[in-house]
Amino acid sequence: MLPHTRSPTQPADAEPTLGAALTHVARTAVPSRLDKLLQFGIPFALDFGSHGYARAAACGVAIASLGIWGLADRWLFTTPIRDGWRPTLVCYARVVSGVLAAGIAGVLLLELFLRLLGNAPIS
Repeated sequence: MLPHTRSPTQPADAEPTLGAALTHVARTAVPSRLDKLLQFGIPFALDFGSHGYARAAACGVAIASLGIWGLADRWLFTTPIRDGWRPTLVCYARVVSGVLAAGIAGVLLLELFLRLLGNAPIS
């Protein structure tokens, strides 16, 4: 057996999931980078929403909620004591912003997929 090959009983190195990669970035990134997502996403969403571009506004809301999720996750990771109402509120904010970011991205990708399919004739 060659020294660099692995036997079938050894597990393969698993690639990190998207959630694990985003959590690692949120916990190791400089907080100002996460804050820039929030500062960029909200005006972007307001500007494009006021001009009638709903998809671009939804993208801005998803970017802002990703920034909120990152800041909340970093705060929860660095806070040693989790007693009281503040950590509970931040935990709920993290869950809501994460669901919002993933939901908006999923809906936008689904809509893009359906637009690419086009209007096929029914036979």
